[in-house]
Amino acid sequence: MHVVAPCRKPRPGLIGATSWPPCGRMKFIPHDQAGHQVLRQDQKESPMPPKAFIEPAALAEISSPALIFFHERIEANMAAMLALVGGDPSRLRPHVKTHKCGAIIRRWSALGVGKHKCATVREAEVLATFGATDIMLAFPCVGPSARALARLAARWPSVRFSTIGADPVILRDLSAAAAAAGCRIGVFIEMDVGHGRTGTTDLAVGIALGRQVTSDPNLELRGLHGYDGHLGSVSAEERQGKASEVRQKLAGWKEALHSEGLGVEALVLAGSPSFPHHAKALQPGMELSAGTVVLHDTGYGKHAELADFVPAVAILTRVIDHPGNNRVTFDCGSKAIACDQPAGSRLTLQGLEGAKSVIHNEEHLVVECADVDRWPIGTATLAWPSHACPTCAWHDEAIVINGAGRVEAVWPIEARGRGPRLDPVLAPAGVSSRLT
Repeated sequence: MHVVAPCRKPRPGLIGATSWPPCGRMKFIPHDQAGHQVLRQDQKESPMPPKAFIEPAALAEISSPALIFFHERIEANMAAMLALVGGDPSRLRPHVKTHKCGAIIRRWSALGVGKHKCATVREAEVLATFGATDIMLAFPCVGPSARALARLAARWPSVRFSTIGADPVILRDLSAAAAAAGCRIGVFIEMDVGHGRTGTTDLAVGIALGRQVTSDPNLELRGLHGYDGHLGSVSAEERQGKASEVRQKLAGWKEALHSEGLGVEALVLAGSPSFPHHAKALQPGMELSAGTVVLHDTGYGKHAELADFVPAVAILTRVIDHPGNNRVTFDCGSKAIACDQPAGSRLTLQGLEGAKSVIHNEEHLVVECADVDRWPIGTATLAWPSHACPTCAWHDEAIVINGAGRVEAVWPIEARGRGPRLDPVLAPAGVSSRLT
């Protein structure tokens, strides 16, 4: 269908559904049945985020900068993830790193998804707290981290905890931690499928690690893990071919381990850009671990194959000054929105899509635009992040907006931060650790 967006020239920002884009004519925006903007076949990049609306009464009560979740868009993204795997929840192991939110974990449980992937012990703890049944810590557990994971496994014996392993020393430390805690920990052998960050490319090393795990009473071999994050920087056509190569590599390694008598239960793979490609060619035991698309962002919005997903997270920001020289200053600094991308490509301001970012400090964002007078002090708008994951990590809570533009709830971002930094076993007397 087509949504007709009659445009006018009111004060810009979020005062009404028709306030974006600011122009004096009608604009037709193609949408599908779920309300997602439709890409033309000849369109190389996704369009700007669909306009979002927060009703004035709600807007007046929200301090800025604030993390905003759009509930209906999150639901649509989760449904799209399930649809891509044929509605089979056992094929998903979504990464919690993006949203870090207990409410979304519970929603996944309601949809039948109990397996999750995470990157920190804190995220693993929150996953277990909110009902996840199978938790994979996809990060090498070195030193105290191994002991912290083992304590979680002992605390939640009904939850399957696992981590990745690509080095015999790490496996020995993990085994010792599991033995001390009186539990078993699962291991996914970390195979480097081209990203060059962690893992091994040597099949012989993978087999040796598999043997080490299966001979250890404190560990359990559960599968292979291969993260193909490097595929996010290539064209869609190249990504399709390289994703196929990744699947073939992992399937070949799995078969090689089987031939050595090493049972491999699962293959965990897929970042968000490669997720749709892998979903079209699912193999036995394959689990897809995309995470960003739950909230989505404008960074991944450039990938045409992710057109089923719509940005569901933004930062509410307000004009706080007019320093002159056609400049407008917002309260959306680098402590409110991710700044790991190059300056000028970190965010998109709703209503100021063409504005040039000239300063981005800890608490300030300064842009240059031609119509400064249309942005009075106090005007609110949305900053759509290029990278959702570290954006969420800056905030303690998200204001949840429903389809009518009203505040529906406030969801804590429970898994932000790192958790305890001091091993309670080694802590001085009287010094406690939250994670026990």
